[in-house]
Amino acid sequence: MRKPSFKAPKDWDRRWLMLAELMASYSKDPSTKVGAVAVRDRRVLSTGFNGMPTGVVDSSFRLNDRDVRLSMTVHAEMNVINFAARNGVSLMGSDLFIFPLAPCSNCASSIIQAGVRRVIVYDYVIPQRWQQSFDTAAEMFSESGVALLRLPEKEEKEPEEDVSNIGSKIPPSLRDISA
Repeated sequence: MRKPSFKAPKDWDRRWLMLAELMASYSKDPSTKVGAVAVRDRRVLSTGFNGMPTGVVDSSFRLNDRDVRLSMTVHAEMNVINFAARNGVSLMGSDLFIFPLAPCSNCASSIIQAGVRRVIVYDYVIPQRWQQSFDTAAEMFSESGVALLRLPEKEEKEPEEDVSNIGSKIPPSLRDISA
């Protein structure tokens, strides 16, 4: 049997961001691939990636013409919300993990309205052309009580346990005093 080729991080937020990154890989957008995952109580509620609406052909012309692509693409965050609604799943109190970018102001409005409590992204440098929209989204989240968490890209290592003094961690009642 084949085992996973990656090591899952200990931090659950990073695990969900890895799943969002996998979802991003499904996007056919030639320039920006975004994925998102809504989670509550460590259970996936909905997933999405940026792309054409269901049933709309994602032809080479549409994907390669930037203006056409931008006018027709549904953002990953909106796909998460739309697919949850389509399947009767409430996102109230959920966490939304997005890779690799923070949400734009339009998506932030829907995220707030859906009742998402936290938005988690990696702390990437935001491209200048989208900075104003992301700043507006961050302001909207702050005002509405939605937490926006930006995790460092690299997981911080936990300090290794010093086993030289392991005896001090054994409760006195369990120590062998005859030794």
